[in-house]
Amino acid sequence: MRSLPRLGAANAALISLYFAPVWGAESLRAMTSPFYGFEDRLHAVAAGYYRALFDLSLDGFLRVSSALAGIKFVIAIAFMAYLIDFARALVVRREPNRETLDAVLLLASVAIMLWAWPALGSGDGGLVRLHAAQFLLLSGAVIVLLVERQIEEAARSSSAMTGVPDGLPAVGVTAPAG
Repeated sequence: MRSLPRLGAANAALISLYFAPVWGAESLRAMTSPFYGFEDRLHAVAAGYYRALFDLSLDGFLRVSSALAGIKFVIAIAFMAYLIDFARALVVRREPNRETLDAVLLLASVAIMLWAWPALGSGDGGLVRLHAAQFLLLSGAVIVLLVERQIEEAARSSSAMTGVPDGLPAVGVTAPAG
């Protein structure tokens, strides 16, 4: 049992503090807008890209816009769920649920690609910089988690080889004679 969460979990909570309100507000604005979110340049570029890619009619164009906003809203809610799990883990003094964190990071990675690909194709420097910053935030969190888990796994395997439980020093441990 740890009294404080690991660096990866805390870093993911900080990332969630950014993505949950930003993506939640963007998606809610697009879902409640009478213009289906097309006043937002980022949303309009993504919806226009998928409309052209799949050769959709006006009705399909509006449905793609709503679907994109809905996807972003669901992921914002997932980030909020991780924040709640992280806060609960702090209070109970346990680690946050790994499966929740992994699912949120995977969904966010897929969503960033859904919006980044059209932005890259548009050539708009502002949109590319926004997506690059969001991608770096997310990939930094994933890298920290992967390195942390590798270190944890190495420590677990070394303790299994020496027969000493985690947290106890292996110094001075000798095999029984006989």
